[in-house]
Amino acid sequence: MLTTISLFFICSGFVIALIIANDLVQNRQSMKIMNVVWVLTALWASYLALWAYFKFGMEAAQQDDNKDMDMEADMKMDMSMKDMPMSMSMGNMNRPHWQSIALSALHCGAGCTLADIIGEWFTCYFPISIGGSMIIGNWVFDFILALIIGVYFQFYAIREMEKISVSAGLGRALKADFFSLLSWQVGMYGWMAIVYFVIFRDIPLEKDTWTFWFMMQIAMLIGFVCAYPMNALLIRLGVKKGM
Repeated sequence: MLTTISLFFICSGFVIALIIANDLVQNRQSMKIMNVVWVLTALWASYLALWAYFKFGMEAAQQDDNKDMDMEADMKMDMSMKDMPMSMSMGNMNRPHWQSIALSALHCGAGCTLADIIGEWFTCYFPISIGGSMIIGNWVFDFILALIIGVYFQFYAIREMEKISVSAGLGRALKADFFSLLSWQVGMYGWMAIVYFVIFRDIPLEKDTWTFWFMMQIAMLIGFVCAYPMNALLIRLGVKKGM
């Protein structure tokens, strides 16, 4: 029964990722990295991602497409926004605050998603052990990979909006993404600890099974729930920008 449910939601994630990717061909986001974020989000959020994309993701894309029609106006806007606080320099200012926070969390989560897909498959064939524990070794490897990819995603977004040096961009990206990513991973690891040590305590859960990846989908959802208030705090403090 669990295998059937797992298969359904994993396949749903792939199908919805294709649906969103197909729409993005026509309705591209002005912030290019968000095209990748929405597709990666669909892999774990499935129907929730589909709702979120057509609720406020695609609307942002349509508005951004209209902006691209007037390049001169965009250049003037960029100049006027240079001196604005980081929390105000990006995103649709007409978007409800909760959506802005959600998009910022999803932006962070996309890096975690890609890192976990790569990391889990890598350690499936090349196990990493720390202190005699392959689980801890796997989590440390995933976290480092998530931090690298997450900072790159954040850096990419910053560089799209501001012409700053690479070192300044990386420093700002690390500052903006570290605590957001940490809160996401804490939620993920908390759920996976329950999976490993409680739910599947007596039955090994192999990484090449549908059930494992369904558990990872749930872990990502819990990661988002944990990262949302952290992103709200970071945006309020001006450490991170609202999307």
